[in-house]
Amino acid sequence: MKKVFLSAGLLFSYYFANAQDFRTERLKNERKLDQYFIKNKNRYSEKEKDSLKKNLAGFAGEIPLFYSLEETSANATANIDELQAGTVAGIAAPVTGNGVKITVFDAGRIQDTHEQFATNRAVNQEASSEAKHYHGTNVNSILIGNGVATGTFTQSSIAYPKANAKGILPQGTTDNYMFATTALGNNYDKLANLPDLNISNHSYGVNVGWQLSGGAYYWIGNYELNHQDTYSGAYYQNDYNFDTIVYSQPQQIIVKSVGNYYGVGPAANSTKYKYDTATSSWIPFATTDEIPPANCSQGYNCIGYGSLAKNIIVVGAVNQLTTPNHKYTQTSDVVKWSFSSAGPRKDGAIKPDLTAVGVDMIMANYTTSNPTTNNLYVVNYGTSYAAPMVTGIAGALTQIKRNISGDSSFIFKADEMKALLTHTANEAGRPGPDVWYGWGLVDAKKAAQVLVNVLTEDACFERLNLKSGLNFTKEIKASGTEPLKVSISWVDPAIAYFTNDIDLQQNHTSRIVNDLDLRVVEVSSGTTFYPWKLDIDDPNANATNGDNTVDNVEQIVIENPVANGIYKIEVSSKNTLVNQTGDPATQDFALVATGTEKITLDADNPSKNHIKIYPTKTSDLIHIDAPTEIVRIALFDMNGKLVFENIRPSKSETIHLNQLPSSVYILTVTTKTGNISKKIIKQ
Repeated sequence: MKKVFLSAGLLFSYYFANAQDFRTERLKNERKLDQYFIKNKNRYSEKEKDSLKKNLAGFAGEIPLFYSLEETSANATANIDELQAGTVAGIAAPVTGNGVKITVFDAGRIQDTHEQFATNRAVNQEASSEAKHYHGTNVNSILIGNGVATGTFTQSSIAYPKANAKGILPQGTTDNYMFATTALGNNYDKLANLPDLNISNHSYGVNVGWQLSGGAYYWIGNYELNHQDTYSGAYYQNDYNFDTIVYSQPQQIIVKSVGNYYGVGPAANSTKYKYDTATSSWIPFATTDEIPPANCSQGYNCIGYGSLAKNIIVVGAVNQLTTPNHKYTQTSDVVKWSFSSAGPRKDGAIKPDLTAVGVDMIMANYTTSNPTTNNLYVVNYGTSYAAPMVTGIAGALTQIKRNISGDSSFIFKADEMKALLTHTANEAGRPGPDVWYGWGLVDAKKAAQVLVNVLTEDACFERLNLKSGLNFTKEIKASGTEPLKVSISWVDPAIAYFTNDIDLQQNHTSRIVNDLDLRVVEVSSGTTFYPWKLDIDDPNANATNGDNTVDNVEQIVIENPVANGIYKIEVSSKNTLVNQTGDPATQDFALVATGTEKITLDADNPSKNHIKIYPTKTSDLIHIDAPTEIVRIALFDMNGKLVFENIRPSKSETIHLNQLPSSVYILTVTTKTGNISKKIIKQ
C-alpha cells in the first residue's frame, strides 16, 4: 500500500480543522447547558451557573456533566528513589528532571512561589485574574517538588517531614493551565493549539454514575431505559477528542486519572434524584422505584467519559505498600484504593492502563485563607495523585534516554511511552491485565532498564511501521532466565463516538479502527502464543490468551521459554489500515521485548551486520569499519555515562582507550542506515 504523506500545509489545515471542531462543539454544548439551566432555574445560583459553564465536560443524554477533581514513599514503590540516587545499573547520572518540562491541566492557577518550586520552576500560564487552587499545587509538588525544605508539619495530630514532599523531577519545570474554559479555550482547544506539548498531566474527570452533590445523590443514567446500568465505560466525545489530538500530534503523551467513583452510592435514607426526560428536570425517586446500585457494585464498570480514550495513559490509585522500604515484592503487596474507579471500557478494553500509589501522599499545599503563605503542606489521596506519578516517570525516562543518546531534545512518542510503561509494570491483582489494576503497578526502574539493555541487545525497544497486507516479522532469542515478554502499542485513529442513550449504555462493539495483531511463534516447534485479553461477558474473570480485538496495547508473556530458543515476532493487521480521515495509510507501532539476549538483526537491514568492530577485548585501540558513512560513535561505561563521542563523518575510525580505566564499556556505532552496539572489554 502506498504510504500517505501530508504536507506542512495540509497538516496545518488538519490541526486547524480540529481546533475549529472543538470550538464548535464547546459552543453547542454551552447553548444546550443554557436550556438546561432555564428548565432547572431553582437549582443553581447565577454564580454557580458561571462556574459550571466553565467546567462543562459534556452531556450524558440530556444531563450535563462537569469536571471534578480526582485527588515520599510513593517514589520508593515506583523505584523512582533509585533513579534519583543513580544506583540503577547502566544509569549513573541521578535523575533530576533537569531540562524536562511537564504541562499540567488543573483546576486553577497554582501557588508558584511555594518553597517546593523555588527558582520559578512552576509557571502559571493562565491570566492572573484566574483564582489559585490547592489541587494544581498538590499535583505540581508530586511532579517537581524539590524536597529540600526542613522541619515538619502536623496533620491529624501526626508530624510529617516536609522533605518527604520531594517530587519525581526535583529540577524539572511545569507549565500550568486550567482544564476549565478560559480565554485560551477549553482543555481540548489548549491541547490542540499550544506549541511544543509533549507530556501532560490531567487529574480531573467526569462521573457518570451516582454523584453526591449538596448532600443529595443524583443518578446519571436514563432510568426509563435501564434501572441498573449507567453511561460508565462508554466511548464518548471527550475520548474522541483526546484520541484525535494524539493521532494528529503523536508526540503528545497524555496521562489521565481514572476517577474516584468506585462504590459511590446512596444509603437507604439518603435523598436521591433521577432525571426525568419528559420534563427535563430532576425529580425524587419514588418509594416504589427500584434504586440503582452503587457505582461498580459488581466490581467493574465505573469509569467516566474522557478516561476511556485509546491513545492516552489512564491511571488508577493503590494504597501505600506496607512492605520493607515500600518496595514491591509480589502481587499481593498491591491493594487498590477503595474509591479508584474500575474498567473496562464497554467493549472490554483494558482500563485503567496502569496504577500507582495515590494514598497518604505528602505534598505542597495552598489555601485561600493563607494566600501568601509559601510553606503549607498536606497529606492527601486520590487518583489525582497517582496520575502525576506516572507523568513524572515519563519525564524521568525522557531524561535517561537523552543522556544515553546524547540528544538533549529527544522526546518519546505516545505509543512508545505506553508500550514501555505497560510492558514493565509489576503484576497486580489477577494474572495478566484486569479491570482494577490495568497492566499493573508502574515501575520506573524496570522501564529505565529496558533503555539500557537495548544498548547491548539484551532487550528490544523500537518504533516501526506496518503496511496493509504486509506482516512485520522479527526473530529474537530467549535468554531462558526470565519470562519472554513482547508488547506492542499504537496510536489508533479516533472512532465515531456514541450519541444516543441506547448505544452509550448498551453498545459493546470494539472501538479499534486499525486492529493490529501480535503473535509470537516458537520457531523449533511452531507453537504460536497469543496476547492477553479480557472477557467482556465476565470482566471479573482472569484474563485469557487469544485474539484481542479491542485494545491498542497487546502483550504476550511466555513464562518458561526455551533457553537460547529462537522465537519469531509477527505483527499483522486484520483490515486495510487507514488514517483519521479514513484514507489508506500505514500504521506506526512501538515494540518492546524483554527476556532476550543478542537480538537477531532484521534481515531487511543488512548494513548493520557489515559494521566491523575489532578487537572487542583490547588494552588500547579499537577499529571500526562500515559500508556506509558513520555519523556517530559513542562509548558508555556500565553506568550509562558517555565517556567518548565522535561525530566526524567517515567510513573508518580508530579510537584509543589508553586513557580509560580497565572495565567493560558499551560502544554504539550509528550510520545513516542503522546502528549497532557491542560490549568492549578494556584490559
